[in-house]
Amino acid sequence: MSVDDVLAEKYRFREAMVDALRGDLVGPGEGDDEVIGEAPLSRYIIGALWPQPADEEDAEATEQAAEAEPTGAEADGESDEGSPVAESRMRFPSSVGLTFSVRASAESVVIAPSAGRYEELTDDDEAALGWRRHEVPAKTFAQQLQRPGVYRDDVADGLQLYRYVRPERDGVVTVTVALKNTHTAIKGDLRDGISWFQVGIAVQTQHADIVDRSAAHNIGVDPDLDTAALMYRNAHTFAIGHGCAAEWDLDDVHDGAVSKVATTFIPSHEVHRAKPGVVTGIDLHMKTLAERPIGEISTNLRGLTSQYRSWIDTLEGEVSTGTARVGGDLQPVAERHLREMRKAADRIDAGIRLLEDDADALRAFRLANRAMQLQRARQDWVRGGAQGTVGDGADARWRPFQIAYVLLNLPGIADPAHDDRGIADLLWFPTGGGKTEAYLGLVAFVILLRRIRNSAAYGVAVIMRYTLRLLTIQQFERASMLMCSLETVRKSNPELGSRPFSIGLWVGAGATPNSLREARTSLKKLARGEELQEKNPVQLTQCPWCGTFLDHENYKVARMPSEHLNIACGTSSCDFRSGLPVHVIDEDVYRERPELILGTVDKFAMMAWNENVGKLFARDGKGTPPELIIQDELHLISGPLGSMVGLYETAVDAACSVPSIHDEYNRARPKVIASTATIRRADEQIEAVFARSATLFPPPGIDPDESFFAEPSGKDELGTRRYVGVMASGTSHATLLVRVYAALLQAAKDIEGDDATRDPYWTLLGYFNSLRVLGSANLQVEGDVRERLGVVSKRNGTAQRELKTVNELTSRVPSSEIPGRLKALERKLGGGNAPDDVVLATNMISVGVDIDRLGLMTVMGQPQASAEYIQATSRVGRQHPGLVVTIFNSARSRDRSHYESFRPFHQSLYRAVEATSATPFAARARDRGLHGVLIAMTRLLVGELAGNDSAHLAADYWDDLTKVGDLISERVGRVAPDEQAATEDEIAALLKVWADEGEARENMKYQNSRNPQAALMVRPEDALTSEEIEYSQREVPWPTLQSMRDVDAESSLHQIPMRRKK
Repeated sequence: MSVDDVLAEKYRFREAMVDALRGDLVGPGEGDDEVIGEAPLSRYIIGALWPQPADEEDAEATEQAAEAEPTGAEADGESDEGSPVAESRMRFPSSVGLTFSVRASAESVVIAPSAGRYEELTDDDEAALGWRRHEVPAKTFAQQLQRPGVYRDDVADGLQLYRYVRPERDGVVTVTVALKNTHTAIKGDLRDGISWFQVGIAVQTQHADIVDRSAAHNIGVDPDLDTAALMYRNAHTFAIGHGCAAEWDLDDVHDGAVSKVATTFIPSHEVHRAKPGVVTGIDLHMKTLAERPIGEISTNLRGLTSQYRSWIDTLEGEVSTGTARVGGDLQPVAERHLREMRKAADRIDAGIRLLEDDADALRAFRLANRAMQLQRARQDWVRGGAQGTVGDGADARWRPFQIAYVLLNLPGIADPAHDDRGIADLLWFPTGGGKTEAYLGLVAFVILLRRIRNSAAYGVAVIMRYTLRLLTIQQFERASMLMCSLETVRKSNPELGSRPFSIGLWVGAGATPNSLREARTSLKKLARGEELQEKNPVQLTQCPWCGTFLDHENYKVARMPSEHLNIACGTSSCDFRSGLPVHVIDEDVYRERPELILGTVDKFAMMAWNENVGKLFARDGKGTPPELIIQDELHLISGPLGSMVGLYETAVDAACSVPSIHDEYNRARPKVIASTATIRRADEQIEAVFARSATLFPPPGIDPDESFFAEPSGKDELGTRRYVGVMASGTSHATLLVRVYAALLQAAKDIEGDDATRDPYWTLLGYFNSLRVLGSANLQVEGDVRERLGVVSKRNGTAQRELKTVNELTSRVPSSEIPGRLKALERKLGGGNAPDDVVLATNMISVGVDIDRLGLMTVMGQPQASAEYIQATSRVGRQHPGLVVTIFNSARSRDRSHYESFRPFHQSLYRAVEATSATPFAARARDRGLHGVLIAMTRLLVGELAGNDSAHLAADYWDDLTKVGDLISERVGRVAPDEQAATEDEIAALLKVWADEGEARENMKYQNSRNPQAALMVRPEDALTSEEIEYSQREVPWPTLQSMRDVDAESSLHQIPMRRKK
């Protein structure tokens, strides 16, 4: 089967899944004249119009309807008091409709309603035999537009077509059309026979006269919003649903108008994946860049920028001639985009000139390409099952945006005094596009350039920071493979010195042990078969070089040359059989100072607590400080966490760039780069957190996903991700979940197809916004969903699908189990081990879960943040056509709004991303962390005050402490000048307390677990639970964070047996 045929098969399977879902929830599932055994209102819980409530019944629903009269754009004029729009929002809706705008010149629209009803069948003894469906005969209604008002006509007995024509405004008439069930329920009687099902409305004009209803652009207020207005100028909203969604043919848009809109209860929208842009006639193979003469390398790389500049020129011509259809108010925005693109091209050219003029930089660039080539070859071989011989990676090549990003950053990395050190370069590319490989190339360059310039150089060169433990551990495996490649390159090039390259994992004790003693204890527990909830040293479960699976037996505390944890696969053919260049214990990391450190951002709170952290920044005078800091998934550094990270970043910046507290001149700040797939107002966030200006790469063009370095893929190139929405007003959110899960799970078994076609849709990944809802869903999957599968399979005449125990990926899962659960997700249908059937997850999976086989996800309720929705749903459909079903909660107005505006939202997803914020020097942030930053900077910058026993010497080094305070004040002056005076006052007060208490307590230490009263710091939870400690900074000990995301204290609930009364 060809690649195209394989893709077509998966599309067929995916569409059959959606059809099965529609057949189960909306119907008719068995044809237009079907006879069903269940009561229709139980069988079809979506798309039904219930009868009007009895007079004495459901007063609450009537009141709710009155409150829900259309307002604002929906009303667009006076509302008719009997408007069915309100009734569409009742718990048991009796109407459904849509609102659209049409050019007055069209004069009329043609409306085609559709519906079905079910008649109960009985035998001669009036025993129920089932329900037969009757289709309402097709009929159309012509609605004139010249006379505003309310119009009503009967479509059938008990079914009314309602139209509300508003007065013409600027040549446009806005119309609301609805279908209304006019039957009235009789209390105690079944309502199925007087309900309408599979209702629908289609509206058509002779020409494309139904126009866009989007709000006008407010250009010039916010650059990000201006960019979104330009990029999504062709994303139109032609109708809005009431109790349903609206749809139109995206291929039928002419001059911003369409000729037909319709209602739908299962709205869907296909999102095309972005693919890296392609350049012609340019060799970007890593092998070429590693081995060919500089003339050939330069010609290829300059060819890249030449094509980029030509593309920019062409785009500029299209904007100026009107071909690109950029309106007058958007012209300045387009011109700004063009300037930013040319500036990026200039910076890429500067990187190429560096390679031409600097022999060391060229050498580092060549060897970095060699290392990346080796890493790619190993990665492909290991992922392919580690069978046969390893390829040489000759086919490995850079994507244009990756090599462009590397080149753009080279000058700022190679020259410590370069202006680019004051810029944070943000790599923006859709999820799954290859961002990680781009900055791994920069990691290799930094490490190699340092050794080329000084073969005896050592110390941490690069810090890669993540926000989530799941992401950190996953990327650690990949970065370890690069480090093995770098070590292989070093061994082949004696000029790189004799000291091995290595990588360190620096995360909290919840994941890895902090000491070798703890590691030894943990390994003994694992040997006894015990499960570890924390402090698990076994973080690599597979040798990154040979693919051999690792367990606790591959981890041993060795005594030579110094005591350390040795990780060795022991495979005779592996180059690293005697030990991997990997450190996962804090003690090893502090001693070895590996060239690359991967850590979680919250670990940096330990700068105040542990003097050894200074070694990572070469504060003891040995080695060199980090030159590159990489912040992955920048959008997660926001809110309270972002504020604390920004506060502590003051200490990180100072530790890297201040030679000593007495010598602040000629200091070189580390280069900062970051990456994200979803962010708005990045410049403000980067300024707040990193005190640097921001530059986005690739600079956006004038259309979504089109920036020369990226372009939208065709449906036949890369699988699309299809978003589908469901909402049921007449039933609970939990019941809808059971129905959706059962329909999808059984369909994945019943639809015809081979294992390869079926596999992407076999594992249902359920995403939840809270652990509380997830916990309930877990019980439902174990009980109600299994039961419902029996109902669905019996109806289909197929065997019931058997479900295994539900897997879970949440913060409730111990760190030690995460790697194994991720590996289990990779199991495919037809393999030795059966894949998971259902995996329930929270936002833990929003980033870092890169498992290509996943193709099916449900989202329980619209997530609060659009960025979270985009990130989470991007976990599926990475290799195959993806299907995302959002299960909306009809009781939540935000969910209902997203459902009724399903297509407008999904056709411009990234426009909906909310702006992130970080306020590191706000009063509450200072309360929690300013004293911790002050202590951290003092221990890092003032050598005499670094040791744990030296806290009492503050008064002796008052001038030095004052200079530390000045450094913090300088940072506040740039980031938040309004907070500078208040911050200076707090610093002065803190220093006074510190000095006074130090003089009063000669033995005061930074931390003193035996005598907290003789300590400068205490853990927040200890301060809260001790009656002797005041929870403030007015006196010592100060409650000081050990993790930036920790709450102040936790309490455990334990179940105890109830005593019986005597």
